[in-house]
Amino acid sequence: MNRFRTRGQIVVIFAGAMVALMVLLAMVVDIGWYWSSNLKMQRAADAAALAGAVYLPDNFNGTAPNAQTAALASAKRNGYVPDADTTVTSVVDPYNPRQLDVTITNKVSTFFLRVVGIQSLNASRASKAEFVLPVPMGSPQNYYGVGTFVGLVTTTNTTSYVNPSGFLDSNPTLGASPAGSVGSQWTKPQNAYASDGKYATDGANGDKNVWTTFTFGSFMAGAKFDGVVINAQAQVSGTGTCQLKSEVSWNGGGTWSNAPNTSPNMTKSLAWYALGSATDPSDWDSTHTTWSATDFSAANFEVRLTYVRAGTCGTVSLDEVNAVVYSHVTTTNPPVETAQAVAGPTGASLTTQGFWGADITLGGSRENGDQFDPANDNMKGVSNSQFDGKGVDYTVIIAGANGQLQLFDPTFCETGQNSAGGNYGAGDHWIGGGANPVTTTYVLYNENGTPYDASDDSQVATSGSLFANKTQADYGASMGADQAYGSGSAMHGGLTDCSADPYHNHWYQLASGLPAGTYRLNVSTNTAGNASTNAENMWSAWVSSATGASQVYGQGTMVTYNNLVSGKQLFYLAQIDQVHAGKTMEVKLFDPGDVSGNAYLRIESPDGNAYNYVNFTWTADNGKTGSGSTIQTASSGSGSLFQDALITIEIPLPATYGSGGLTPSGEPGAGWWKIEYTVDGGNDTTTWQVDIQGNPVHLLVP
Repeated sequence: MNRFRTRGQIVVIFAGAMVALMVLLAMVVDIGWYWSSNLKMQRAADAAALAGAVYLPDNFNGTAPNAQTAALASAKRNGYVPDADTTVTSVVDPYNPRQLDVTITNKVSTFFLRVVGIQSLNASRASKAEFVLPVPMGSPQNYYGVGTFVGLVTTTNTTSYVNPSGFLDSNPTLGASPAGSVGSQWTKPQNAYASDGKYATDGANGDKNVWTTFTFGSFMAGAKFDGVVINAQAQVSGTGTCQLKSEVSWNGGGTWSNAPNTSPNMTKSLAWYALGSATDPSDWDSTHTTWSATDFSAANFEVRLTYVRAGTCGTVSLDEVNAVVYSHVTTTNPPVETAQAVAGPTGASLTTQGFWGADITLGGSRENGDQFDPANDNMKGVSNSQFDGKGVDYTVIIAGANGQLQLFDPTFCETGQNSAGGNYGAGDHWIGGGANPVTTTYVLYNENGTPYDASDDSQVATSGSLFANKTQADYGASMGADQAYGSGSAMHGGLTDCSADPYHNHWYQLASGLPAGTYRLNVSTNTAGNASTNAENMWSAWVSSATGASQVYGQGTMVTYNNLVSGKQLFYLAQIDQVHAGKTMEVKLFDPGDVSGNAYLRIESPDGNAYNYVNFTWTADNGKTGSGSTIQTASSGSGSLFQDALITIEIPLPATYGSGGLTPSGEPGAGWWKIEYTVDGGNDTTTWQVDIQGNPVHLLVP
């Protein structure tokens, strides 16, 4: 073998190997670059989907910022600017209005593959993000926190009387006027004392006769006189315009009524003619509108009839004349405790939701049922470790133009204690200590499309100092003023009487002219002036707009005050949409069971278009646990079983949840769960929280 020839072969083989190695190296480098670029693109798509999803479901491409602009801006920050080589698309998932789907496509430039003519590689990455909004709580309607309004109602009974008692008329006993007065011109006036076929007669136009000494019985004490009717039984012998004109006197003929009553034209047949009114005491005289019993005494009451003759009437024959007095007596009954309807701002009655919106003051104690607002935990002798000082937020959805928000009984006005252990009206009361001033503040913010980010919320209305430093009590009869104030009763004496306060048990307009959008109502009693005050203020909210169905509901956390009556109570708990099928619903109830006797709590699901009890597991931070469909929250022997304790309830939602419908008959909206509370009576302030477990804004992994 030729040594030089062998050496040449080795060189050729080495050169070929080097080419193959270079091609392999190019593929490794370019593929690695492509993979790295896809990873970067995926991260950019994830970031864009998360950035845009927080604007759903209401603001996909409306007023900026919106889901589209937020997603695009995020993609640009990560290097993906739409051009000839790059596209960024974002769409709302057709099956979930809270899910944003983002896709980024881009051409990835190559390095070594250019040698074989491949200048770039096409790449596309997609991401899906879901925004789980705070669960709506407490109300599917355009009002929130309208509870059982209990007041003392005073009723009256009205009994009508016809005098004299036992028969329908009072006849005179004398048929001539006192000496010297005009009124004794008829023949035989005494024949008009009874309907017996014997007649008092007269044939000349304008002749008068007076009848006196009518035999009325005694009148009821306190009678109000409604009217006097003079009945005349008469006939005429001819035809024509022939009438009887009647006048009465209430002072023995000294004054005759200035508005005489005239009969219809009389006929040849004997008939009764009623003159006067049974319902109008001023019918006889415009100046004598109020009658009294003395007006009808034998010495005072007189009747004068005048014959009005025109044509060929002939003679008038009067068989009987009598008088009937109509009156009534109204008696006032003792006040009765009554549940009353609350009228909305438009006048229509609002169906009770079973609870009032509530807030306990800064100086109060959390064991009274408000978990986050009071600064103290007197039961444990420490400060409230969960105090946040932020008040409670509620979501206000204005569906169309010209929206408004009104509040019922927003001011603090203490009311008396009702028989069930709660308070009258909306239930405002001091819980303990003296009647220190109470300040409540209501502020409305525009969320500007970011319900989880309060930093960009803009204030649109506030009650300011309107409801500040209130030391008042309702001393009106309907709110328990029959109690002995300040004498060991539930109420305080010597305070400002707020029974006529325009904002107590009435509506106050916090905002009007609002554009469509989502707002946050913050209710707070956490002002410095409440630091020494232990009180609870109750209120309601109502919203409307020119078009669409506006709504107001609890946002994540809500505080409720229940004026409970004995028996089963139902409250709207939360709205759980079908999109949450397969997830876990978490319900937290703080300090339930401050009621009298036994109390049992169950939860109803609307799954399948019918309410049914659900099974759940629960744990409480006082060590109690359980499972099933019922929690006993109080017992007649031990009182509250969860005083100053938090119950956490977990309810697994089946994968088929909502497939058979979520709107039981008669319900105003889909997906509304309910709490059933069976009690012996009393009142209970409780803090509610309802969530769907998981990050509210998260990626959906295929």
